[in-house]
Amino acid sequence: MHVAMVGGGISGAAISRAAEARGCSVTQLSRSTGFDVLRDDATAALAGADVVVEATGRFTTSRRAATEFFTASTRAIGGAAAAIGAHHVVLSIVNCTRPEVQGYGYFAGKTAQEAVVRAVSPRLTVVRSTQWFEFARQNLERMRVGPVALVPGMTIAPVALDAVAAVIADVVVGDRTEPVVEVAGPDTMTLWAMTTALPDPGVTPVRLPIPGRTGRAFRDGALLPTDGTEVVGPHLRDWIAGSGRLHDD
Repeated sequence: MHVAMVGGGISGAAISRAAEARGCSVTQLSRSTGFDVLRDDATAALAGADVVVEATGRFTTSRRAATEFFTASTRAIGGAAAAIGAHHVVLSIVNCTRPEVQGYGYFAGKTAQEAVVRAVSPRLTVVRSTQWFEFARQNLERMRVGPVALVPGMTIAPVALDAVAAVIADVVVGDRTEPVVEVAGPDTMTLWAMTTALPDPGVTPVRLPIPGRTGRAFRDGALLPTDGTEVVGPHLRDWIAGSGRLHDD
């Protein structure tokens, strides 16, 4: 089975490893490999793929920028997947479509992406996960201001990215056939607690209370999975002790 992995970064690498471990051949397509999802011919780039995994991303808190990027990406990839008859798998976020979190631009963009992809992809699976353990380090890098980094107040059920990637690999090879798959980690904690668990963060974290409806929703658990959501992967403490991934991002 040939898989086209669209999207670079740590998620693309993790999903590619998981798919290859299941016997798939994988072609990675991202700006680092010379493919621009917004400019290049996606149908030509995806030719020969049995499954297309879309895990594109562009960090922004702007609703307009996120919506424009994610809808354009999924129109291109979804249209190409449909044209070649491939199964389209999209990586998304648990509860990103809830009304009370639409004030956060990235989630608004993912909500728009999910709406568009259902219209353009006849063979579709959406895999939603909670925030990855790696998110703590990513947030410190993105929110750094000199020697400090801002940590937004949010309550989450973080999950190991490798565990999410394994679930996506199950979808790719057909071991999971549900149209929507949702997974979360085993712990409930704040982003602050996850951040302060980092070994050698390299910067001083500072709490950032987000004002308004979105901030209250984040703090009050709007990003937590519903009862019955599948739990995958290790506890954060075991992951830190056993993998060292927080040192490598």
